[in-house]
Amino acid sequence: MPVIGVVMQKGGVGKSTTTLSLGTELGRLGLRVLLVDMDAQSNLTQAVGLDPTQITTSVFDLLMDPVRGVESAIQPTAFDVDIIPATLGLARAELVLAGHVGRELLLRRALQLVRERYDFILIDSPPSLGLLTLNTMAAADSLLVPLQAHIFALHAMAHLEETIALIRQLHPSVAIQGILMTMVDRRTSVNQAVEQAARERYGSLVFETTIPFNIKLVEAPAVGQPIGLYAPNSSSAQAYARLALEVCERYGRGKMQTGVAN
Repeated sequence: MPVIGVVMQKGGVGKSTTTLSLGTELGRLGLRVLLVDMDAQSNLTQAVGLDPTQITTSVFDLLMDPVRGVESAIQPTAFDVDIIPATLGLARAELVLAGHVGRELLLRRALQLVRERYDFILIDSPPSLGLLTLNTMAAADSLLVPLQAHIFALHAMAHLEETIALIRQLHPSVAIQGILMTMVDRRTSVNQAVEQAARERYGSLVFETTIPFNIKLVEAPAVGQPIGLYAPNSSSAQAYARLALEVCERYGRGKMQTGVAN
């Protein structure tokens, strides 16, 4: 039951889009999936069609009381996945939990109670380093890094690697399991150069699947739908479907056919 943290210390690289799109594609394969929104901006929560202002129990409540909070925080969605949503109140977590002993391990403690129910748990982290990102990394078995095909995003990888080194003091086994090239436009020389540099530097950690830039990816969250439902024939939707199969292979879920895990 892999717990995967979707992380990158840079905004706009496709963390929430990847968490939702990959999660729903895994759900369509018949796997049990839980999404966790650890970003106070609540992009993932809104992308599944939930209104953060109408949510009574969120990931913030889970962090305040991991044992009792996790059960009430899980909500079903219309897309074959469950979610632990976020609200703006999550922005208070750093301050409220500042003096809490073991505050970096609260999410990990909560997910341990429910992880046996799911085949995959995907955690969407905020773009900045702080308590919420630390909780994401400490809770994850491994990390999936969306890497925008842009030179500045590649430079940000060095900072992420430094952060992971710090996290290993809390969780020695956590490591990057996969790097996903996003917003790829191979018509540009910069995109091609960044992808080549990433593959040369990180080798097999970089997924074979790349996610092309497509305006449908921008439109889908606005209507509260994953790309696979909103525009199933788009190049981006098809790429995330391929990624789901590749993730299953990489995480030992075996070959997937017509929604059944062998």
